[in-house]
Amino acid sequence: MSNKNISEVIVPEILKKDGVVNFNLNNANKEIVALSNVIGSYPTDSSWAHTLVNSDSNSATLICQMAGEGNRRHFHPDWNEWWFIVEGAWDWEIEGDVKRVSSGDIVFIEKGRKHKITAVGDGRNIRLAVSRYDVAHVYD
Repeated sequence: MSNKNISEVIVPEILKKDGVVNFNLNNANKEIVALSNVIGSYPTDSSWAHTLVNSDSNSATLICQMAGEGNRRHFHPDWNEWWFIVEGAWDWEIEGDVKRVSSGDIVFIEKGRKHKITAVGDGRNIRLAVSRYDVAHVYD
């Protein structure tokens, strides 16, 4: 049996495969954004994503998911990634080691390290993902 990696770079397709079907990715780069207004414009009982920044050097997307939802285990071969936990709690599996993070925490993952994120607790969980739109997500 061969071990084949699959690389994905198209953000809407990645989000859909991770269970996020309600997203606004085309309203970025406002000079000033009130996070409370953005968060308040979405439902509290379903997943969504909203890109705040999308420039040549980086992107920042709010991602809301409900308990049990998250992303698939993957890594980025050429790019470091980090997140700010806005609301709720998440289990962060990094190279097989699971750590619980919650509101106010920052998580940094060096390129090449496999990670998987799962929302925990009750209600919605929101993280601000900071990376770049064209970064490869490599899955086993």
